[in-house]
Amino acid sequence: MVAKRIPHSDFEVISGNEKTKDYLKMQRVMGKFYFRDFFSKFDQIKTVGRFLEVGPGPGYQTVLVCKKYSPGELIGLEYSKDMINVAEKYFAGKGTSDRIKYVYGPVEDSDLIKSLGKFDVIYSTFSLHHWKDPLKGINNLFDALSDNGTMFIYDFVRGGLLYYLPLRKGLWESVRASYKKEEIEEFLRELNIKDYTIRQKGLYLDFIVRKN
Repeated sequence: MVAKRIPHSDFEVISGNEKTKDYLKMQRVMGKFYFRDFFSKFDQIKTVGRFLEVGPGPGYQTVLVCKKYSPGELIGLEYSKDMINVAEKYFAGKGTSDRIKYVYGPVEDSDLIKSLGKFDVIYSTFSLHHWKDPLKGINNLFDALSDNGTMFIYDFVRGGLLYYLPLRKGLWESVRASYKKEEIEEFLRELNIKDYTIRQKGLYLDFIVRKN
């Protein structure tokens, strides 16, 4: 049976103070299951300079990245204003308010991405499957890379046992909406991006794009 992609029926932006706080708590718990894999791969790219994180949510991972790699500047592109409010309070409590800045908007907004300038590192975690137009989003981010910059996109991979479980929310819905390796390859070919690496391990898929 082919694991057909099932997009989210509605693109729901998480909003409301309590919901976003709950998401922050969930991010702490969920991180225990993927951070070792994520950071072992993130360590393999050139992690210096100016960073852009796409879909950072309430900022738990953003703070970890900021403290671990000490970027010159870290911009978070977030499509939920309530997430931004919760994140800014979280940064203040962690002493990183002066190094992290959130910007409101979608990854498909070409003018917005262009206005942010160039970045040495662009990364995203569990956000790709939410993008309305992944081809345009990847293209916008590639254009925003500085010379010799690197893009690192980390997400679920569609398929496996979780795809077939009779549950429709949360993790299972995200797995069904995610992409396979060959679909990412097709996006990159269509955009004429040639220097890339795609990896798949268990629940997770990541790809690295280099701009030379």
